[in-house]
Amino acid sequence: MLHYRIKITDYIYNQEEIIMLTTNINSFPEDITIEILSRLPAKFVLRFRCVCKSWLELTKKPSFISKHFQNNSTRTRLFVDASVSSTVFGRGIVTSALYLFHDEKLANLSYEDIKPQIHDVFVGYHDGLFCIMQSSTNRLTIWNPATREFRNLPNYKYCNSSNSVMLYSTFIGLESDPINNDFKLLFVHNLWNEKRKRYGKVPNVQVYTFRTNSWRELYDHQLDRYFVLGEGQFGRFTYLKKVCYWLVISDTRDLKVILSFHMDNEVFEEIKIPPQVNYDTSISLYKDSLSIVIPDAENCFEIWVMNDSKCWAKNFTLGPFFNLNLPTNHGFWKNDAFFLESDIRTDNGRHFLRCLLLYDHSAKEIKDLQLTEPRDVFIYKESLMTIQ
Repeated sequence: MLHYRIKITDYIYNQEEIIMLTTNINSFPEDITIEILSRLPAKFVLRFRCVCKSWLELTKKPSFISKHFQNNSTRTRLFVDASVSSTVFGRGIVTSALYLFHDEKLANLSYEDIKPQIHDVFVGYHDGLFCIMQSSTNRLTIWNPATREFRNLPNYKYCNSSNSVMLYSTFIGLESDPINNDFKLLFVHNLWNEKRKRYGKVPNVQVYTFRTNSWRELYDHQLDRYFVLGEGQFGRFTYLKKVCYWLVISDTRDLKVILSFHMDNEVFEEIKIPPQVNYDTSISLYKDSLSIVIPDAENCFEIWVMNDSKCWAKNFTLGPFFNLNLPTNHGFWKNDAFFLESDIRTDNGRHFLRCLLLYDHSAKEIKDLQLTEPRDVFIYKESLMTIQ
């Protein structure tokens, strides 16, 4: 029976033969139907919801959504946020493009150009859900690309401040929980007062939960000395085992440290890091462990890995790479593959374009992913979790 289920599933996935199932709806026991549908990509499940009322109700149950996510959790794909330059009425403008690659192994570099209704700045991602901030209003929105759903979050404190006050040094942590159809968002920010030329000494720390659809403030923290390390206003977080991590700088000691937040008990913690860390350092995940990637003076990248005791050990070194850059927000792909960037000249050498590359550490090969001006990359997992 198990062989029978897998054979049907593979046939639908490869051939898109919807008729094969729809003509025999009543011939399958419910447990077999659940097993088949839960192993399909999200787009097929959404399409099958139109087949009959029973399938619509079945695939919207939290138990099915949880099973679907678990069965597809290893089916990860590359999602890229890139900048696109164009000319409108003689003026150059820069917009964003979102690309979702079809092939999980990136052997085939074809991709889908996704155009969401709302897109401004990606400030967080976890297990199928993106957090977007609209720069004009500082409004936060959650987006599920698989279901094409958006959810505008309620205004957090200071969201509608005066024009003289703006967000400064923002940390965002997102935890999606498709198993329980819930998600939690951490939002930490300092406010900069342009008139007074100073920022608030005590940052505002708030947590949003989907089930209550509300914000609440956290107190008893000492976050006023931490600031984002790297480019941009937002601190890109790394998520591992219900903990969010940021690479930050402590202005009181001028030290680079990792700031962590435990999503369960909502406690912050400071973690020491190797002294070699510099401003081009990034944190990422390497084989389900927190890692630090440190560029050195010889065009190499040192990979340090943290163990369960929060001690660091140098694992290996990549390179040397010449005329290649380390993207601060990219990190590792699958099977020890690592994202890099190169600069190419355009317009007779007057301009540069950044190209996204993938370095296979095992094969010692570099692959051009044929995308330019990447801003961020994500290892994307589909989720049928509803956020409406």
